[in-house]
Amino acid sequence: MYCGSNKTALQSQRQISRAMMELIREKPYAQISISELCKTAGISRQTFYSLFTSRENVIVFTLQSDSCDSPDVRLPEACGGRDALRLLCRGYSEYIVRNRELIKLLADNHIEHLLYDSFCEVMESCACFLPGTDACTRAYAASFYAGGIAYLARRYALDGCTGTAEDLEKLLMTLLTGALF
Repeated sequence: MYCGSNKTALQSQRQISRAMMELIREKPYAQISISELCKTAGISRQTFYSLFTSRENVIVFTLQSDSCDSPDVRLPEACGGRDALRLLCRGYSEYIVRNRELIKLLADNHIEHLLYDSFCEVMESCACFLPGTDACTRAYAASFYAGGIAYLARRYALDGCTGTAEDLEKLLMTLLTGALF
């Protein structure tokens, strides 16, 4: 996926993302071709492949456009322990509620694993996620937290996206602190 700063390329990425969301609202994800996506976005296949590697890559871009760069998902480096966990739970709960339509589309199309992949990648790449922890432990922790949060988001979508961000934050805190055991 393109990660540079060229304004034209960034605009094209957003066009492709919007086109994907338009198409996935109309038909199953499995039926969306790269050609159709390019036509809807008004870009060439060459442009598409210079910015993305696959349709899945477009979904991950869309998910991450509102993730680690969002101040409510980043953890302050000075924050530790339960405060850091609470901020993580709050940020992702707000993210889930804010992106409930997209998460529902992922669940309906059986591609919610892309939400997991996105969350995991964001956590691993954020320097504020478990600072001072060795890379192996950070990778396992990111996988664990991303899995829990992504599949909680899936359940939220399948249950009709009811409940507030505060409800989800409380539930995540309960689950991730082991309070149920």
